[in-house]
Amino acid sequence: MRQLIMLTLKTVRKIFDNIATCSLLVVLLILIGISVISVDARKRFIQSDQEAAHSYQVIESINTVLSDLKDAETGQRGFLITGDTAYLEPFYLGVTQSRLDMASAKSMLRSDAAQEGRLSQLQDTTSEMIDVLKLTVSVRQRSGSVAATKIVQSGRGKILMDQARSEVAAMVGVEQARLTQRNQAALDAGNFSRLTSIVGSVFGILLIGTAIVFVAGYLREREDAELENNRLIQLARDTAIQQRIFLKDVLMSVTEGRLSLCDDEEELPLPLGEQETKVALTSSPALRDLRQAAISAARESGFHEDRVQDLATSVSEAGMNAIIHGGGGDAVVRTDGVERVQVWIKDHGRGIALDSLPKSTLKRGYSSAGTLGHGFWLMLQLTDRLYLLTGAEGTTIVLEQAKLAGDAPWTQNEPKRTVISFKTGTTQSDDPATNIANQYDETFYP
Repeated sequence: MRQLIMLTLKTVRKIFDNIATCSLLVVLLILIGISVISVDARKRFIQSDQEAAHSYQVIESINTVLSDLKDAETGQRGFLITGDTAYLEPFYLGVTQSRLDMASAKSMLRSDAAQEGRLSQLQDTTSEMIDVLKLTVSVRQRSGSVAATKIVQSGRGKILMDQARSEVAAMVGVEQARLTQRNQAALDAGNFSRLTSIVGSVFGILLIGTAIVFVAGYLREREDAELENNRLIQLARDTAIQQRIFLKDVLMSVTEGRLSLCDDEEELPLPLGEQETKVALTSSPALRDLRQAAISAARESGFHEDRVQDLATSVSEAGMNAIIHGGGGDAVVRTDGVERVQVWIKDHGRGIALDSLPKSTLKRGYSSAGTLGHGFWLMLQLTDRLYLLTGAEGTTIVLEQAKLAGDAPWTQNEPKRTVISFKTGTTQSDDPATNIANQYDETFYP
């Protein structure tokens, strides 16, 4: 009888063991399926987010073309009324900028036949409008204000401007509709991704519970493994600290002192206190206000126009990144009123990963968010110095520009280096910095 009971217990135990093993396999298969679904949902979310970002860029570009045309019309009107040639500067600047912004918009819509056709109509209208504006300016210069006023009174310019507004509104309306759809698609993908994560967590708990039954006899080994894991975590933290220190030195050296990676706010530069303009980066239209504030500060400080435009381009790139990838933020334009301009931009994003910093800051065309653009590479080419403070609470960028290139006080008496190369190696060294350097296999050119 006892033997029968023992045999029965062994059979029951074996049956339960088999059931537990099968259950574990089923849970594992379900987890794998959930992981695949979650990854797919994440990809769809990223794609929808990128498409929404493209729509924002297209809307901004199209509105900028219309804004350029308005600037040109304002300059023309001022010249017709006063005859002062100073009004021709914004006129010609608006004409030139409208062509550049039109080319930029065309490059964004290269794969969109419908919008490209609308843009072609807008380009024709814009060209005709510019011809009318140029004609009135020419007649004012040759024959006086009365003759020029007759051309204005013909109403052709107003008709063309109204037509341009209508065409821009149509294109923006199409992109707004697409933007709504893409935002909704991103929201749906995000919700689905969260749902699969919750389901995966439930099955994960089940898997952990099942695993505990099988590993109860290995508690001591697990404790030893946990101690070893803690040791490795501490080692990883120490290594990460050494890696960040090394990375700061490398970025400073490769960029010849232009890029400073900061660990805290105390390492950021002292704010200039003469004048400041604040801009809330809540949407794409705010970029124009930020850009205009930077341009005004630089011009008031006597910057050459090339330096002004370099600063404006860098500010636009940084502001766009804050809005699209950083969840919005705040910007402050500061100047000492004499020779320096600072632009502070702080977003609310999750920061830039440490392993992405070398490529994000130094490689042309690389974006840690997977989008197109020149990013930090372009900023480093156009501004004298860039301070970067990034972390889980957001990213702060400080752009500094001096009146004259090469005259910035922070670039004096610093050693110049042109190239630093890192080659991947498998040999471990006692020097932590050497092992960190072996993680990079890129050659960066400032």
